[in-house]
Amino acid sequence: MTSKYVHNKFRSLISSLTGATTNDGCVSGTCWILDLPPEIIQIITDYLNLHDLTAFSQACRPFYDLINQDSFWAHRIHKQFPHPVAQLYTSELYHLPEMIQMTYESRTPDFLHTRPESELDRFAITSATRYNDEAIERSHTKMYVSKDEFLANLHYFQFRTPINLSTIPFMKLIYFYLIDRKRRAAVNMDVVHLNGSYLVNRSDRNSLTGHVIQLQTVCWLEITGHFEQKIMPGKYEVSWRMKSQAGSIDLYGETEFLVVPSHGKMLIKRVADTDFRNYAIQYNDQWFTVSMGAIVIYDPSVVFMAIRNWNNGYWKSGISWDCIELKIVP
Repeated sequence: MTSKYVHNKFRSLISSLTGATTNDGCVSGTCWILDLPPEIIQIITDYLNLHDLTAFSQACRPFYDLINQDSFWAHRIHKQFPHPVAQLYTSELYHLPEMIQMTYESRTPDFLHTRPESELDRFAITSATRYNDEAIERSHTKMYVSKDEFLANLHYFQFRTPINLSTIPFMKLIYFYLIDRKRRAAVNMDVVHLNGSYLVNRSDRNSLTGHVIQLQTVCWLEITGHFEQKIMPGKYEVSWRMKSQAGSIDLYGETEFLVVPSHGKMLIKRVADTDFRNYAIQYNDQWFTVSMGAIVIYDPSVVFMAIRNWNNGYWKSGISWDCIELKIVP
């Protein structure tokens, strides 16, 4: 069902009930639908997708005004997301918490592969020191962002980011942030030995991003990057999309998947060579997604990621990477 079809149906319905509509689609008479409580109309809109909502808002001015209210989008957030997520992003996140000043004991992240000079490793020390479970409990650390800071750092990955945010209901911006797919393509990361021989940038029609990094054969495996825009506070499930080549993956030893926010709890996921071989058997040469775990962000953060495997002297081959994705979870 197209949005144009829905738009025309709404206009036809209103026209049949009132006798006429104006040139801009507004009701010229009195329509009994508009006498329904807003809560009932809200329930009706729960069954409309985003394209249909656009058509609905264009049917008449009262519908347009309804959809451009914070209460409308707050209801939609509570309807579509688990209660802890909805409560956090409609209310709790914007209340400045009381922080306890404390001295932190420096800790070192438990990495198998380290690069002390890299930004990821430097922020990993901050994460291990300030955002371990004990430090979070002692300092009463809570997620927080002011509405002004949220707007200043807002960027959509799947949708076009509006230019004039002040004219848009804040809860509408939040709703689109929640449903936005936060992805970073592997081809937009720094890939050691990306030279057309060891690792290759290839186009792939089944890729979500258009191009992928294909591992031909390499001894030192290192892919690093970061999301260019800050990610807002919240808990995010991290997943990597990948596939084997000809049903075989040879990544000897343990491969580390690291994700480190500049202000939050990091993720260290180690995948053994046997796990990769099982992925190849299960999915053959089809794309598959592996959940790596979760990160927790307490303040707007730059999020760094890395794939590392270089401690053993074995050559590695047989895998392609498409993208990393962050998904908000309770």
